[in-house]
Formats: sequence, C-alpha cells, structure tokens
Amino acid sequence: MRNRFINRLLNYRKKNNNIFLLSGDLGYTVLEPFIEKYPKNFFNIGVAEQNMVGIAAGLALENNKVFTYSISNFATSRCHEQIRNDVCYHNLDVTIVAVAGGLAYGSHGYTHHGIEDIAITRCLPNMTIFIPSDRYELDYCFKKITKNKSPKYLRLVKNGEPNLYSKPISGDSNLIEHRKLSDVNILACGSILKEAIDCCDFFKNKGENIGLFSCPIISPETTSELKKLLTKKNVFLTLEEHKKIGGFGSYVSEISSSLKNPPRIIICGVANDGYNLTGSQPYLRNLFGIDSNSLIKKIKKLL
Repeated sequence: MRNRFINRLLNYRKKNNNIFLLSGDLGYTVLEPFIEKYPKNFFNIGVAEQNMVGIAAGLALENNKVFTYSISNFATSRCHEQIRNDVCYHNLDVTIVAVAGGLAYGSHGYTHHGIEDIAITRCLPNMTIFIPSDRYELDYCFKKITKNKSPKYLRLVKNGEPNLYSKPISGDSNLIEHRKLSDVNILACGSILKEAIDCCDFFKNKGENIGLFSCPIISPETTSELKKLLTKKNVFLTLEEHKKIGGFGSYVSEISSSLKNPPRIIICGVANDGYNLTGSQPYLRNLFGIDSNSLIKKIKKLL
C-alpha cells in the first residue's frame, strides 16, 4: 500500500507543481521514485516530527498541498500539538500520512503500535480520516484527498497486503457494502477488513448471510450514511485494529446513541490493558479477539 501511495502521488505531481512530500527520516526503498523524479518537492526533515508538521503548515499557508510521512505513532502522538494548533486550527491542506497503522509492527512492542491514532485525530477540528483496507480503497481515498483542502489523516499499513476488491471502487459513498444487510452485521475499518471477509465467507458456506460494510473514511458525510444504516437492523459488530476506547467503534456508538431506536453495537478492538503484549500481527489479532476465528465464535453465539 505504501508503494501504491507513492505511485498516486507521482501521477498527481505530473499535473500539479504545488505539492510537497516531507519525511521524518524514513521511507527508504519506498519514497525514492518520488525523490528522484521531483527532488525539489521533497524534504527529509530528519527525526523531528514536530518541526516537520510546522514546516508543512508553513508550506500550506503558501497555497501548497503538503504530505508528511512517518510511522503511525510518530506521525500523530509525537506531534499532536503541532497538528492541532498549526494545521487544524488554521484549516490547512496538509495530509498526515502514517504507515504501519494498527499492529503491523507487532513484534516491535507498544512503542511502535499505532492503536490510538484514530482517537487522537478524529477529535481534531476540520480533520477528515482515511483508513483504506487495500490498494483499491487507497485509490478511492486518494481521489477524495486530492479534492479536499482541509486537514487529513491517511492511515496506511505496512506492505504486502492482499487486494480485497477485484476492480476499482465505483460510486461516491464513504460506506462500502461487501455483503447485504442482515440481522447480524460487521462494520470494518482498515486492513482488518480481510478478517471480516474471511468470517463472512465461513458463514456463507454454511448458508448464512452476515452483513458486511467497509468504512474507509470518517467524516461528517460518513456520519449521515451510518445513521441511515444503523436505523435498519439490530446488531452491528464494529471491527478495528485500534483500541476500543475512542476509535471507530466509539465513533459508531456515538452515532447510534443519537438514534430514537438504537441498534445493539458490539465493539471489537484492542484491549486497553494490552499495551505490554508483543508478537506478530496475526498473533496479536488473535490475542485481542479481532481475527476471523474470534469473529466466527462471537457471531455463532449471537446467532
């Protein structure tokens, strides 16, 4: 997905001179195609994420479209004040690009787990959040990013993720249907959509339909779409590679609580007390109960 992002950025730069890519001294073997082709549009700020966001804000104030690039927790937690005050307060055209969101760096331990970033960014003013699940959702999100001139957060995973779509995504909805609405439904956010698809395929083979929707964008438009969906059926499981507190599940629950007859919401995410756990991404997904096998067990009980 990281390479796909750089390809999209290269294509966009061909017709737009006023874009800049800033790196916090990482992205080697990924950013080189852009650096080699457009060296004047790239700055390596070094291990100084706060300064990187400040510089991005300055460039955006001169009518440039700016992308900052770092690992998820460094891109958000380390420079939260600068994103809040320099970018969001002034409603600037800066996209905070974060790689290895969720548990992609599972074996590196809690310092490299990107599991609070949605909570950190979605409460900021003027911010739109993009969390694509695969390359096709990234393409879908990137089109919207190029048109959006307000602050944006783009959460990418690491590399080698499978394609979850067989063709480009059509339409303009922020909520994408994978399986028709049913009595029990999954609302997934990000690359963990793969676990939800595997779970739904299991039940499909048993003759049971589990509704499935992907939500790669968190914005006011998404809120309106989710309100309409949540009024129709009574059980929704939210699935995310993020802490249960403040993330996508919390977002859906907040929307649900405003409804006259709210559905039942079951949040599936990372436990708040699991910060000292280390291991591979599949291992940690299983441990936190957000892999396909864990979902199957939860849904069997509901059915």
